[in-house]
Amino acid sequence: MLELAYGVVLVSVAQELGVTFLVLGIIANVFGFAYGLTALPVGVLADRISETRLLAVCAIGMGIAAVVVSLAQGTVSLGIGLCVLGVALGLFHPVGSAFVSRTVTNTGIGFAYLGVGGNLGLALGPIVTGAIASGFGWRVAYGVFAIPRVILGLLFLRLPERHKAVETKTGSSVDAASESLRPYMVPLGLVLLVTVMIGLVYRGVITFLPSYLSGEAGLSIAGMDPVMLAGSFTTVALLFGVAGQFVGGYLSDRHRRESIALVSSAVSVPALIAVWCFGGVGMLGAAATFAFFHFMSQPVFNGLIADYSPDRWRGRIYGIYFFCAFGVGSFSASLLGFVVETHGVETVFLVCAGIALMATFFTIPLLLRAMRKNTR
Repeated sequence: MLELAYGVVLVSVAQELGVTFLVLGIIANVFGFAYGLTALPVGVLADRISETRLLAVCAIGMGIAAVVVSLAQGTVSLGIGLCVLGVALGLFHPVGSAFVSRTVTNTGIGFAYLGVGGNLGLALGPIVTGAIASGFGWRVAYGVFAIPRVILGLLFLRLPERHKAVETKTGSSVDAASESLRPYMVPLGLVLLVTVMIGLVYRGVITFLPSYLSGEAGLSIAGMDPVMLAGSFTTVALLFGVAGQFVGGYLSDRHRRESIALVSSAVSVPALIAVWCFGGVGMLGAAATFAFFHFMSQPVFNGLIADYSPDRWRGRIYGIYFFCAFGVGSFSASLLGFVVETHGVETVFLVCAGIALMATFFTIPLLLRAMRKNTR
């Protein structure tokens, strides 16, 4: 829920603090980069430390960061609060994903259930944020969000420590450790490259879609607050992502994951072009189509990481994976903030369509390699 709150209140923050979308895009870049960068060290910790303790730090950190954001008086304090929030959020993915990949029998449906929970938060976040912010202001929205996070963190601390210890062989060399990764390097490199491109698209869309929906897309309801409108329409679009998560997880246990990854990337291209072209209900339908196929790819790529990494490297590889998705992907917020200032917010979706097209091209050799080796 907290990940999308910033995009929903972007217009209100710009008006109150008197800053441009470019500056707010750079701050979103800081948030996203901190989000992704944290995954690298946490990926190592996920192989060694109790998941429940790491998740407690994640939840309590989110609560503290939300309070800092709610009290921000300028761009510096806002940036610090969102940076801390990004660090706290970044704790979750490597820990949760490594745990699922090690414990469930059907990784596709396991990641689907995990993703459905996450997407319900993404979908409900905009409308809840919009409802609170339209009535009481964006600061109150962040303040309210802090309360359940701290409570959740305390509940995690009450749980027993639980983690899978990673076996290590004494006297083994670094080369021997690297050897276990060698057979996976080519497909893993392709997966990570496509992940970077998908991350660029994701950060750009979630940062600027709410503002576009409420301000320039021809969607309006008489008497409805623009912030609430942005949250409502974004929620409608992202609810399709919940279905996409489950469908992607279901299919990835029954079909070649590389094929599903190619389809999801390919369909995202015309969907994003349609968001750029259309207005009104047609644009909202295109945004929902993009959300469905974009989020359909998430359990698929989570499963591909499990396919192309040995168990004892799993947490670290997931750390690198989420750094590529959220850390490197965060730079699209700054780039697209400049695009908004110079060419208008609708151009964001045309640029994202181009990036999605490149992701599609790089998914093709991944699929061809899997077909050549006859892997599932």
